[in-house]
Amino acid sequence: MFATASGAITHLGSSSLLVPLSALYATALWRHHSAPLALRWLLALSLCLGVMVVLKLVGHGCGLPDFPLFPSLFAGDRFVSPSGHAAFAAVFYGSVAALAARDARSVWLRIGLPLAAVALVLAIGASRVAVSAHSGAEVVAGLLIGSLSVLLFLWTSRKDGAPRLRISPWLLGALALGLALLVHAGDPSFVEGTIRRVAYHFGSGAGLCELAGRVFPGARG
Repeated sequence: MFATASGAITHLGSSSLLVPLSALYATALWRHHSAPLALRWLLALSLCLGVMVVLKLVGHGCGLPDFPLFPSLFAGDRFVSPSGHAAFAAVFYGSVAALAARDARSVWLRIGLPLAAVALVLAIGASRVAVSAHSGAEVVAGLLIGSLSVLLFLWTSRKDGAPRLRISPWLLGALALGLALLVHAGDPSFVEGTIRRVAYHFGSGAGLCELAGRVFPGARG
């Protein structure tokens, strides 16, 4: 039962679910609010995912230095591939909740929506450790990158009003169905495997490891 619950929660951070949701959210912002706000959201999302891809390429191809934060807490933890689920979940759910709370009429919603997003993102991060997909250090790294991307989005959109978007029951139904299919059939995402193959192929041949050695002096080649 715990494994099933962890699997369901972890899929909430899957790119198979969050990529289409992000596209829908950007489209909704564009159509119902403003193009600049949608572009700022896409910029923060692209920056987050771009940083994650670079770190994963270097980590799988050459190795990363030990996680620099909280060394006593994460001593001995594997640190090869920061958690994309944690980063994607943080930037998506965090941005959506914070923007929705900005113009909420109820003080409880202004407080409750961000807190609910934080709880969900932390649960997704914890599930990545529970299913043995990542170490604690890799999850924390992903959470930090996603959270910084949220702060970037909120800062760049600080003068924009919050969009008044209506959540369609059909959208909620599609989300529930998609999650159920992910839990039943497994995550079909090929992103991590593709990054690993590219990293192994180009790690030394394209000079990636030499570059990583200059950027990350402690990188393991």
